[in-house]
Amino acid sequence: MGAAVDHVNPMGMSGGSAEGNDKSEGQRFSCKSKLTALVVDNGGVCRAIQTALLRSYGVDTQAVETGEAAVELIASGATFNLIIIEMLLPFMNGPETAKQIRAMGAQSKILGITGFFDERDQQEFLAAGADDFIEKPLSPEIVIPIIRELDN
Repeated sequence: MGAAVDHVNPMGMSGGSAEGNDKSEGQRFSCKSKLTALVVDNGGVCRAIQTALLRSYGVDTQAVETGEAAVELIASGATFNLIIIEMLLPFMNGPETAKQIRAMGAQSKILGITGFFDERDQQEFLAAGADDFIEKPLSPEIVIPIIRELDN
């Protein structure tokens, strides 16, 4: 179901280590509350980078490879403040995953993500219940405002 992800320090990532709440000098931001995130991406490198980036800001992050695994995790009672879902997933695509998660009553902030931005994909994700849709790569400039919003 879940993918094991090592702590990775993505190249170009500013602010802290991938070890969590490290208060080292380079850290620009760390959340005050205990926030949780789920990364749903079938690309191993992308999944590892997104997970490491979120963890570097103190967000307790899990990662899975498929929409089915994400739905199963939510159905088992897991809750997350933030769910990041890749557009192109095998079997159940990103918007369908978001739609099923919303149908289960999840109040998480859902961020659709893709390697190639397309307005039709954006509309499909938003119609399925996502809060926002962005093009990869996930970066501190995108993550920090989201974490600040969830941290209030």
